[in-house]
Amino acid sequence: MFGKSSKSSSSRSGNPFDRKARALRETEEKLRRDKERLERLLKEAPKLKEEQTRRRREEFAHDPRFSRTSTMDRHVYHISAMANPAFGRRKLRSEKQDGLYLFLFLVGVLAFVVFWICHLMM
Repeated sequence: MFGKSSKSSSSRSGNPFDRKARALRETEEKLRRDKERLERLLKEAPKLKEEQTRRRREEFAHDPRFSRTSTMDRHVYHISAMANPAFGRRKLRSEKQDGLYLFLFLVGVLAFVVFWICHLMM
């Protein structure tokens, strides 16, 4: 009896090779399911991408911020802008430096005039 119960318990748990084979079969089945899921995703990916771009395009088409008429209405054209083509254009670095030099020259001339007037009064 004692020998019989030990055999039945060992047959229930199986030998290490059976356990390893069962674990490998389970792992193989899991990997097979994952592979099938990934293959299905690869087949559906272009359709999903196209659907996403179509949906995004429709959202942009209905968004008033991106409509051509609203962007044209936002630009206000003044007479001064039409008379001066450089209006609304960013200044170049050299133009900014020229403006700075002119400002410093005028400040220097003003300082000289103030100094000269103070010298005449004394």
